[in-house]
Amino acid sequence: MTKNLEPHYTENVQEHLQQVQSLLDKHALVEMLARKQEMPRQERHELLEAYCTTAILAELQDKLGKLHSSDIAFILEALPIEQRLLVWDLVKADRDGEILIEVSDSVRESLIATMSPRELARGGGAA
Repeated sequence: MTKNLEPHYTENVQEHLQQVQSLLDKHALVEMLARKQEMPRQERHELLEAYCTTAILAELQDKLGKLHSSDIAFILEALPIEQRLLVWDLVKADRDGEILIEVSDSVRESLIATMSPRELARGGGAA
């Protein structure tokens, strides 16, 4: 059986990329504002930051969970390294292997470099 090496992207992979980038931009903005704000009630500020960041990352993780592995690979390759690693951390561990197969060698190496030996042994690095 010959494996088809052509990536399988959905029709609207560019739209998915834009949505992921928008969520990443919101996340970065919340973090930047949190660092710059000097609020007298530090606890309130920290709760707000944690809530906003958690909500954005949860939305992003939900979005990624609905995408085909090749679409996630496309998105990972299109992102700058910091955002790529953030998205990679949000991908479900049971999908690591199928996504790693889809990305380029250089991107694969950068992603595998962040994985623990336990994650690699679990099969994520079987690419």
